[in-house]
Amino acid sequence: MARGRTCYDHLAGRLGIAVTDAFAERGLLRQDTGFALTDAGVAWFDSVGIPLERAGRRPLARGCLDWTERRPHLAGVAGAAVCRHALDAGWCVRIGSERAVKVTAAGERALSELLGIRAEAFA
Repeated sequence: MARGRTCYDHLAGRLGIAVTDAFAERGLLRQDTGFALTDAGVAWFDSVGIPLERAGRRPLARGCLDWTERRPHLAGVAGAAVCRHALDAGWCVRIGSERAVKVTAAGERALSELLGIRAEAFA
């Protein structure tokens, strides 16, 4: 479960941290004053075809402390959208328990192409 899992409805473990770091490195996510998607981050979701459901009071992006990595991973509307898309598109599959996830070969390609994440980041 340390490699990849869901934390409520978003990705966690090394996988969740790798996604969060990739967003930050590409200027899609700011973490200096809490978590906030940048304009480029919102545009990234649109360009990839991942809808961001903005109805309701849930924040667009927020940090959630990862219990294995001891660093925050992406939560909120954006974190849930990435997780939902990863499962729906077959980038990740659930294994063992309800929470554990594994990145598929298609997911490795997609994460590499879209965010520059290499498989070693969550192995």
